[in-house]
Amino acid sequence: MSINKSITENQKEEPSADDLQLYHKVENSPVGTWKMYPATGVGVEENISQHWQNIIELRGRVKHSLATHCFIEALSIRLQIIDYWLRLFFSNRATPGQKREREFGRLLKQVFDLGLSKELYEDLLEFNKHRINAIHGYVVGTTSYMIIKKVAIESDELLKTSVIFVIRNSGIVVTTRDQLVANPGALTLHVEWFCKEVREGKYY
Repeated sequence: MSINKSITENQKEEPSADDLQLYHKVENSPVGTWKMYPATGVGVEENISQHWQNIIELRGRVKHSLATHCFIEALSIRLQIIDYWLRLFFSNRATPGQKREREFGRLLKQVFDLGLSKELYEDLLEFNKHRINAIHGYVVGTTSYMIIKKVAIESDELLKTSVIFVIRNSGIVVTTRDQLVANPGALTLHVEWFCKEVREGKYY
């Protein structure tokens, strides 16, 4: 499994074998098969190498936290994954110059205004409430570990739904290699393949 990283704007070297393979796939697929997701302002540009390394590790980290009953950690990582995809949604749907909110609840309202479905918005609001209670309210009794466990396990489906919604409802359809030049952190994805990978739990 892999995510294709779009060619950066200042990349000068000759295309690699992987680049050429991607060009061939993009240019020989039906329109709409491939999309590019610019990542302007998402927050990964300054730490791009570590970002890609952490992306590779995510699925294993979540599986380990669930297997060892570290449910607060599982919630936290899944929230970060959802937050990352909502940032991409914002980057791809916002008007030029619109500033992204950093706090998750405020970002959630922004992306709702930009087209996030009402049902998903409400589910994410509820999830965030449980996440806040888990991190800040466990000791004072706002929640219980059984509730945290239940929410952590059920959040798997919410994460998948969130990622797939962003993939299907944002991004730029690409058909030529000239369209694959973007800022660091941008993704180029085969839409149906990636959605299938996410649904089957092969990515997160």
